[in-house]
Amino acid sequence: MMLTNFNVLSVAACAAAYLAMPVAARTWAGSVDMEQACSEQYGGGWTAKLSGSSGNDWACVDGSGNSKSINVDAYCSQTYGNAAYADPQGGGASDWGCYWR
Repeated sequence: MMLTNFNVLSVAACAAAYLAMPVAARTWAGSVDMEQACSEQYGGGWTAKLSGSSGNDWACVDGSGNSKSINVDAYCSQTYGNAAYADPQGGGASDWGCYWR
């Protein structure tokens, strides 16, 4: 019975250590260029505009003031390959990054 309890505790400790791994353990693919993302997703004439201070406050805006969302995952995938994904990391406007799956 003691061996079973030891095994359960070992598994629990390993799981806790894995879940506590820092975000930095991921593999960096590259940075996010919001201007480029707007251009790729909506064509010329669309620029990136920040309306607040968080990473989710970015939008693409055209000359008439029309606004569309930015698909940052699509940008990462197109720029760095299908295995790349976006993460707002710390949540600030400039904290976006692309990582490998």
